[in-house]
Amino acid sequence: MRTRGSARTAAAAAVAALLVLSGCGSDDGAGEEPKQQEQEEQQDARDGDDGDEEGSASDDEARDQESRDRIAEDEARSITGEGLDGVWESIVDDNDIETLTITGDTVETTGPLSCPGTVTGAADPEPVIELACDVENPNRVRGTLELNEEGNRLFIGWEGQAWGGMIDSMIRVG
Repeated sequence: MRTRGSARTAAAAAVAALLVLSGCGSDDGAGEEPKQQEQEEQQDARDGDDGDEEGSASDDEARDQESRDRIAEDEARSITGEGLDGVWESIVDDNDIETLTITGDTVETTGPLSCPGTVTGAADPEPVIELACDVENPNRVRGTLELNEEGNRLFIGWEGQAWGGMIDSMIRVG
């Protein structure tokens, strides 16, 4: 950003010098109004650019703070546990899977994608989840489960096309 600001300052100085030099050869005042208007437009454009950057930085800061607040809220609501058994809630609003309940090798989801399923290899490093939905969601049929060390976050890497599949992040709430 510092380099960008220096480049802008240099460009503004060059434009100002050009305008001053071009105005020096005119004694009759003819054409001053268009030059003045051009200068004002250039100044407005420069002011607008700076305002947009500040607004963008403020927007970024607001989004960052919102993200930090959401993470803190999730951490406060999550509980630690061992193993996969429990009730897991999506950390994303309006997710296809709102909650996921795992009991042994059975799974039940709620939300727009409400259906039963199974977990195989719960003790394995990469257990597999498979949903058996009446209305299939091609993005969430089969995936691998990953539990964090604290046991309060669950990540589901769904199988997908060559670029990979969807990823759901959940917190343990029960």
